[in-house]
Amino acid sequence: EGTPRLRRMLEDYMSRQGIPLDGATFYCHLLPSLTGRSFERNRVAGDGWAAVGDAAGLVDPVTGEGLYYAMRSADVLAACVREGRVAEYARRIRQEMIRDLQLGATWAGRFYRGHFLLGAVTTRMVQFCRRSPTFQSLMQDLIAGNQTYSGLKSRLLRQLSLSLWEIASSFRRRPSADPNEFFQISRPV
Repeated sequence: EGTPRLRRMLEDYMSRQGIPLDGATFYCHLLPSLTGRSFERNRVAGDGWAAVGDAAGLVDPVTGEGLYYAMRSADVLAACVREGRVAEYARRIRQEMIRDLQLGATWAGRFYRGHFLLGAVTTRMVQFCRRSPTFQSLMQDLIAGNQTYSGLKSRLLRQLSLSLWEIASSFRRRPSADPNEFFQISRPV
């Protein structure tokens, strides 16, 4: 049901925006989501070949974002070719991207299946984003690829008290808000 439902949502959105569907062709494919161990074994280049983007497994394991990694890895490869140092491509990609993606892969399970404050982590994140501009900014940076996984924990800890203050204050600003929303126990789907 997931794919047909998403397709209907896309078509409904396009219709509301006045975007014609006549003759439109839709393309999609699954992007790889490597595990921490898969990243260790993943080869992005060899004798006479190099892969970029999702072909190289360079997809954020938490957000599923791959466009940044496609463009950036292509840029790194082009620089290596221009410098006549193609053999350095794999090392540069490992240093610049793979270590951080590997860390994200180790957190992905906790992110999607973990619990925090008696609810699913994903549910709490949406609630926190709704009530804390500071937390929302952090999540925007993570999704946009501007926040590394290696620096995420320290940023979360640095901004935790401000985020919690914003969340608590939001209930005073909006008396109709239900403070119990944070303590409703969510069940796995």
